[in-house]
Amino acid sequence: RRPTEVRAEAEELAAAGGGEVVLVAQDLTGYGQDLGVPGGLADLMSLLADVPGLRRLRLLYLHPREVTDGLIAAMAGNPVVAPYFDLSLQHSSGRLLRAMRRPGDGESHLALAARIRAAAPDAALRSSFIVGFPGETEDDADDLAEFLAAIRLDWAGFFPYSPEEGTAAAGLPGQVPAAEAAERVRRLEGLQERITAERNGAQVGRVAEVLVDLVEDGTPVGRSYREAPEIDGMILLDRGRAGEWVQARITGSYGSDTVAEVLA
Repeated sequence: RRPTEVRAEAEELAAAGGGEVVLVAQDLTGYGQDLGVPGGLADLMSLLADVPGLRRLRLLYLHPREVTDGLIAAMAGNPVVAPYFDLSLQHSSGRLLRAMRRPGDGESHLALAARIRAAAPDAALRSSFIVGFPGETEDDADDLAEFLAAIRLDWAGFFPYSPEEGTAAAGLPGQVPAAEAAERVRRLEGLQERITAERNGAQVGRVAEVLVDLVEDGTPVGRSYREAPEIDGMILLDRGRAGEWVQARITGSYGSDTVAEVLA
């Protein structure tokens, strides 16, 4: 859609009470390339910055190759854009990434994370990884674990590779048995759960702007800029109504979730 169409839809959503708008695409950083929009995603963010009623704009699925210093600066400098970087990293092995027809490696991924954190020190980082891709060895899985320990993402998802008929990867040598891939996923998930718990623990004492999504069994549940809907953790509040924005102090963390008290 053209920028003016996206703005019109954002205005409609915000007017209906949708204070947070999520832009999502398989490669959001490629926005505008097929429409001849010179400034692409950065210009779109600028266009949406003053939509009445819009308090948070979240971007999902950023291709690491296109996350330039200019885009990072545009996100960090836009008051409504959540400092939440959902990076499609996929793996840390350059060899496997080339087989996936993707750029980069663990070293370039770490450098990208460092550039983001330099521009936006409080940014939340998320990614997803394919485990058990053809040719992946135990050493590759170990390297991915070391990479996760080094990059310290706030959130991450892990998906076992599953061959699909007709795809190039289905015919590659070195197919990893499903049980072995599943075991690697479990091991990596366990590591990331510990990292996520530590990242959440560091939030204790901070004040966050929280959107209350719902009230479940009497407990208001919401999200700050750090949590995307449905895929990340939640903030459990002592009070609040669905659809309300509140200032809340984080008082505790339990794994992927945090607990907060609403400030008067």
